[in-house]
Amino acid sequence: MDLLDRVKQMPSQVGALVERITTRSSSNFKFAFLFLGAEEREGLRQVYEFCRVVDDIVDERAPGPEGDREAAEALDEWTHEIARIFGDPYIGLDPPRTELGRQLKACNERFNFPREAFDEIIAGVAMDLEHSTYSDMAALRLYCYRVASCVGFLCIALFGDQSPQTRAYAEHLGLALQYTNILRDVAEDAMRGRIYLPQELLARHGLESRDILEFRYDGRFVAAASDFAAAAEREYQTAWRLLPKTGQRALLPAEIMGRTYYEILQEIRQRNFNVFTNRTSLRRRDKLKVAALVLARMGLANLG
Repeated sequence: MDLLDRVKQMPSQVGALVERITTRSSSNFKFAFLFLGAEEREGLRQVYEFCRVVDDIVDERAPGPEGDREAAEALDEWTHEIARIFGDPYIGLDPPRTELGRQLKACNERFNFPREAFDEIIAGVAMDLEHSTYSDMAALRLYCYRVASCVGFLCIALFGDQSPQTRAYAEHLGLALQYTNILRDVAEDAMRGRIYLPQELLARHGLESRDILEFRYDGRFVAAASDFAAAAEREYQTAWRLLPKTGQRALLPAEIMGRTYYEILQEIRQRNFNVFTNRTSLRRRDKLKVAALVLARMGLANLG
């Protein structure tokens, strides 16, 4: 039986929920939003707005040393804004100076964000000021931990479960998502002069940076990409082994996001890792299938 046929046989509440997905959401991110309450959804919007702001500081900076300096200063100001959000006495108890900062401060009073996650995200995007390549998986893992796992730590605060097991789940799922993004976006990053696939991995398969920058798709790249996909696969499987057996309803948005990106990874594999011709994405129908399967797997047929 096709998964969509199985969806039709689910209780009416789930059917209505899935129907809402198909009509109101067009992106992976929006899919996750639809499974949150109003306060949590607004909090997640703020978290991702923060991520977008600090990321844009680096990605849209002016070229050359002056642009790097201005971006570093802007990131430093956001580090101080985070301190103001959390009432850090070492810089004084001034209120946040930005509208987003004020929103995050109010949201933090409700959800108790881990402060270090904000600081680590800033440190992660700052790494793009210093590096256009990464030497090995350990160096790349630190970057991905900062820009992805730490976002996950903020999300699980919104979802209401910051237990050590859920935190470990979020850490590995964040790594898996970011590795998938890196593999999917090899061409896009290369056009900006960036190569996130580790230099050690490329060298092991006889590749150099210029092969990536020149979009050279051959057996060497397929082998390197396959190894990198295997690293992402390990992170997905580790995350799912850590997924708590209870309280899964709270983690439904994370699971839908994770399973969606896992399907993107499978699609990349089916294309034999040709990420230079077209950017891999899922059709709305396929996202619907993923959402329905997660609902079925997590036993949430009575979700209201």
